[in-house]
Amino acid sequence: MTETGPPRVLVVDDSDVVRTLIRINLELEGFEVLEADSGARCLELVPGADVVTLDLLLPVLPGAGPGGLDVLRRLKRDPALGAPRVVVVTAAALPEDRRRGESAGADAYITKPFEPGDLVEAVRALSGPGAR
Repeated sequence: MTETGPPRVLVVDDSDVVRTLIRINLELEGFEVLEADSGARCLELVPGADVVTLDLLLPVLPGAGPGGLDVLRRLKRDPALGAPRVVVVTAAALPEDRRRGESAGADAYITKPFEPGDLVEAVRALSGPGAR
Protein backbone atom coordinates (compact mmCIF):
# COMPACT_ATOMS: atom_id res chain seq x y z
CA MET A 1 0.00 0.00 0.00
CA THR A 2 1.39 3.39 -0.90
CA GLU A 3 2.19 5.70 1.98
CA THR A 4 -0.34 8.39 1.08
CA GLY A 5 -3.16 6.74 -0.78
CA PRO A 6 -4.79 3.63 -2.14
CA PRO A 7 -2.72 0.66 -3.29
CA ARG A 8 -1.13 1.29 -6.69
CA VAL A 9 -1.50 -1.45 -9.30
CA LEU A 10 0.36 -1.62 -12.61
CA VAL A 11 -1.65 -3.55 -15.23
CA VAL A 12 0.60 -5.04 -17.93
CA ASP A 13 -0.97 -6.61 -21.01
CA ASP A 14 -0.56 -6.04 -24.74
CA SER A 15 -4.35 -6.18 -25.20
CA ASP A 16 -6.14 -2.84 -24.78
CA VAL A 17 -9.37 -4.69 -24.03
CA VAL A 18 -7.86 -6.78 -21.23
CA ARG A 19 -6.07 -3.78 -19.70
CA THR A 20 -9.31 -1.79 -19.72
CA LEU A 21 -11.29 -4.64 -18.15
CA ILE A 22 -8.75 -5.03 -15.36
CA ARG A 23 -8.36 -1.27 -14.83
CA ILE A 24 -12.10 -0.64 -14.52
CA ASN A 25 -12.60 -3.48 -12.05
CA LEU A 26 -9.69 -2.37 -9.88
CA GLU A 27 -10.65 1.32 -9.98
CA LEU A 28 -14.20 0.43 -8.91
CA GLU A 29 -12.63 -1.18 -5.82
CA GLY A 30 -10.58 1.92 -4.99
CA PHE A 31 -7.18 0.99 -6.42
CA GLU A 32 -4.97 3.49 -8.23
CA VAL A 33 -4.18 1.94 -11.62
CA LEU A 34 -1.39 2.50 -14.13
CA GLU A 35 -1.19 0.67 -17.46
CA ALA A 36 1.64 -0.69 -19.60
CA ASP A 37 1.36 -2.44 -22.97
CA SER A 38 4.87 -3.92 -23.10
CA GLY A 39 7.66 -5.29 -20.94
CA ALA A 40 9.76 -2.17 -21.53
CA ARG A 41 6.93 0.14 -20.41
CA CYS A 42 6.30 -2.05 -17.36
CA LEU A 43 9.90 -1.71 -16.22
CA GLU A 44 9.68 2.09 -16.65
CA LEU A 45 6.45 2.45 -14.63
CA VAL A 46 6.85 -0.19 -11.93
CA PRO A 47 8.76 1.73 -9.23
CA GLY A 48 6.11 2.74 -6.70
CA ALA A 49 3.62 0.03 -7.69
CA ASP A 50 2.42 -2.23 -4.89
CA VAL A 51 1.09 -4.94 -7.19
CA VAL A 52 1.62 -5.77 -10.86
CA THR A 53 -0.81 -7.79 -12.96
CA LEU A 54 1.31 -9.33 -15.68
CA ASP A 55 0.57 -11.24 -18.87
CA LEU A 56 3.30 -13.86 -19.40
CA LEU A 57 2.62 -13.86 -23.15
CA LEU A 58 3.76 -10.32 -23.88
CA PRO A 59 5.20 -10.18 -27.39
CA VAL A 60 8.95 -9.86 -27.69
CA LEU A 61 9.34 -7.28 -30.45
CA PRO A 62 12.00 -4.69 -31.24
CA GLY A 63 11.39 -1.78 -28.89
CA ALA A 64 8.83 -3.68 -26.79
CA GLY A 65 11.41 -5.01 -24.37
CA PRO A 66 11.43 -8.40 -22.68
CA GLY A 67 8.62 -10.93 -22.66
CA GLY A 68 6.44 -11.56 -19.64
CA LEU A 69 8.48 -14.29 -17.99
CA ASP A 70 11.67 -12.22 -18.23
CA VAL A 71 9.81 -9.20 -16.82
CA LEU A 72 8.58 -11.31 -13.91
CA ARG A 73 12.13 -12.47 -13.13
CA ARG A 74 13.40 -8.87 -13.21
CA LEU A 75 10.59 -7.64 -10.96
CA LYS A 76 11.50 -10.25 -8.39
CA ARG A 77 15.30 -9.95 -8.59
CA ASP A 78 16.04 -6.24 -9.09
CA PRO A 79 15.62 -4.28 -5.84
CA ALA A 80 15.61 -1.00 -7.80
CA LEU A 81 12.18 -1.99 -9.18
CA GLY A 82 10.62 -1.90 -5.71
CA ALA A 83 9.80 -5.59 -5.19
CA PRO A 84 6.11 -5.43 -6.12
CA ARG A 85 3.84 -8.42 -5.62
CA VAL A 86 2.90 -9.99 -8.98
CA VAL A 87 -0.37 -11.52 -10.12
CA VAL A 88 0.16 -13.34 -13.40
CA VAL A 89 -2.94 -12.99 -15.62
CA THR A 90 -2.33 -15.06 -18.72
CA ALA A 91 -3.65 -17.50 -21.29
CA ALA A 92 -0.63 -19.74 -20.54
CA ALA A 93 -2.78 -22.30 -18.75
CA LEU A 94 -0.82 -25.55 -18.91
CA PRO A 95 0.56 -26.97 -15.65
CA GLU A 96 4.14 -26.39 -16.87
CA ASP A 97 3.27 -22.72 -17.61
CA ARG A 98 2.04 -22.30 -14.04
CA ARG A 99 5.18 -23.99 -12.67
CA ARG A 100 7.40 -21.65 -14.72
CA GLY A 101 5.49 -18.61 -13.49
CA GLU A 102 5.57 -19.70 -9.88
CA SER A 103 9.26 -20.61 -10.00
CA ALA A 104 10.00 -17.18 -11.50
CA GLY A 105 8.28 -15.57 -8.51
CA ALA A 106 4.57 -15.11 -9.26
CA ASP A 107 2.64 -14.45 -6.06
CA ALA A 108 -0.65 -15.49 -7.70
CA TYR A 109 -1.50 -17.10 -11.05
CA ILE A 110 -4.81 -16.51 -12.82
CA THR A 111 -5.59 -17.90 -16.25
CA LYS A 112 -7.64 -16.21 -18.97
CA PRO A 113 -10.53 -16.11 -19.29
CA PHE A 114 -10.94 -15.06 -15.67
CA GLU A 115 -13.60 -13.80 -13.31
CA PRO A 116 -12.90 -10.13 -12.51
CA GLY A 117 -13.87 -10.72 -8.88
CA ASP A 118 -11.17 -13.38 -8.53
CA LEU A 119 -8.56 -10.96 -9.84
CA VAL A 120 -9.71 -8.16 -7.54
CA GLU A 121 -9.51 -10.52 -4.55
CA ALA A 122 -5.99 -11.64 -5.48
CA VAL A 123 -4.82 -8.04 -5.85
CA ARG A 124 -6.51 -7.04 -2.60
CA ALA A 125 -4.86 -9.93 -0.73
CA LEU A 126 -1.42 -9.00 -2.07
CA SER A 127 -1.75 -5.26 -1.43
CA GLY A 128 -3.15 -5.32 2.08
CA PRO A 129 -1.28 -4.79 5.33
CA GLY A 130 1.30 -7.46 5.96
CA ALA A 131 1.17 -8.69 2.35
CA ARG A 132 4.87 -8.15 1.67
